[in-house]
Amino acid sequence: MPKILIIDDSPEILNLNTAHLIKEGFDVATADTGAKAIARLKEGRYDCIILDIMLPDTDGFAVCKAARDLTSAPIIFLSCLDSPDDKVKGLMIGGDDYMTKPYSLKELAARIHVHLRREQPKNLLAFGSASIDKDNRIIHTPDKYVLLSQKEFELFMFLFENLGRVFSKEEIYSTLWQSGSSEIGTVAVHILKLRRKLGFAAPYVGTIETSDGGYFLARNAEGGLP
Repeated sequence: MPKILIIDDSPEILNLNTAHLIKEGFDVATADTGAKAIARLKEGRYDCIILDIMLPDTDGFAVCKAARDLTSAPIIFLSCLDSPDDKVKGLMIGGDDYMTKPYSLKELAARIHVHLRREQPKNLLAFGSASIDKDNRIIHTPDKYVLLSQKEFELFMFLFENLGRVFSKEEIYSTLWQSGSSEIGTVAVHILKLRRKLGFAAPYVGTIETSDGGYFLARNAEGGLP
């Protein structure tokens, strides 16, 4: 279920948008200040953001700039400011769309659907309520996501695609570090980084275990793996 974050200081607008988008099949969270919005973005993943410009503690433009350091999700400005300059500014600083108030709830939902279709990764491996975005090296769970470095992702996918099979450091090194100046100790370093980054996702992607000096990905007791 796509997660939507609505940022607006009007209780009436928050309630109307929330009720309609829930009917459309979205999971909706809200924030009535810029500070609360950034806190929510730091805590979890959202698939689309609906952002007002006139907020009590800051403006939506500043929130958009800050949000772009935390997420690549589509941002739709929803504001009473209707001048061309405001629209251009919103789009130039990182917004993906701009709607003016008053607006149609049906049109808002339609635009969200359009942006979500555009954002859908072409190389997505989904299992249960989790997924692996291979194009962007992102592991998604219902409540959180993590971006892996290129080599971290290669290592994770190597273990993921060989679930339960034990590989020695030498085997992993020769497979993933075929050239370059890295030493074999880099394998243990990357395993440690993966364990730290993916701890929250263990119920979905399993855990990296050690056996006789080698490593393997074990299915978690709670399941989640295909």
